[in-house]
Amino acid sequence: MEQYFKQFEEKLQVAEEKLDILSDWHIAKGYKGATEIAEECRTAITLLWTEFYILSEAYLQAEVSHEEFYQANVNNLLGELKKHDNEITERHKKAPEWLLFNFLDKAIKENNLSDGITHATASTWTYLRSLVVKDLKERGLL
Repeated sequence: MEQYFKQFEEKLQVAEEKLDILSDWHIAKGYKGATEIAEECRTAITLLWTEFYILSEAYLQAEVSHEEFYQANVNNLLGELKKHDNEITERHKKAPEWLLFNFLDKAIKENNLSDGITHATASTWTYLRSLVVKDLKERGLL
């Protein structure tokens, strides 16, 4: 969608530049009727620029909302994992080897799900984030 907006903006700018050239040419030649048509076109292009700006702002706002939405899901999931790990640590008075977060990290690395990321927290976060995104897409929420 971002690429579409960029292409549309470029095409609209080219159309505006060509219209300016045409308008200047008609004015130089003294063609009165054509100048009125060019002015109507310029008004239409100004309206398109305004609508384009409003649409692109709405798109950017929607993108931010989607990012915040699945970021909140990942934070919630990681928060639950951390809470579970803290409860286990408290219960055993030390951090055991089999904390859920460590277990996930090991499973991710053993199954080559980390996309080459070696840092434990980053690979787990990236994998869990991809699961949340996949789930949201399957449910049509993203």
